[in-house]
Amino acid sequence: MDAEKLALYHQKLIEKRERILAELDAVAIKGSADGLYEVQYQNISDDEEDNAQEQVNFERDILVEETLEETLNKIDRALLRIENGTYGRDIHTGELIDEKRLDILPEAEEAVI
Repeated sequence: MDAEKLALYHQKLIEKRERILAELDAVAIKGSADGLYEVQYQNISDDEEDNAQEQVNFERDILVEETLEETLNKIDRALLRIENGTYGRDIHTGELIDEKRLDILPEAEEAVI
């Protein structure tokens, strides 16, 4: 992969990382001690119907937070692979990942066969 293309993927990863962090901030609070995000339960009222909706929202936010953190971790690993010179290769087999896949999912870790 040439340096220009690598720089493009680096920029895409940085931009995606910023978007993910903004989305995480919208659904969770970052812990100061461990740096991990945690979803906070929002108590809207004491009404039984509101409580049911609060629980649904809380469970949804937990799933969203977990997915966002997983994506953030993949992005961080991809940025490390750029630094290490291994970006664009399958982490298991070492095979090249198709650039069409990286165009869509720059944090991709595996080639699709």
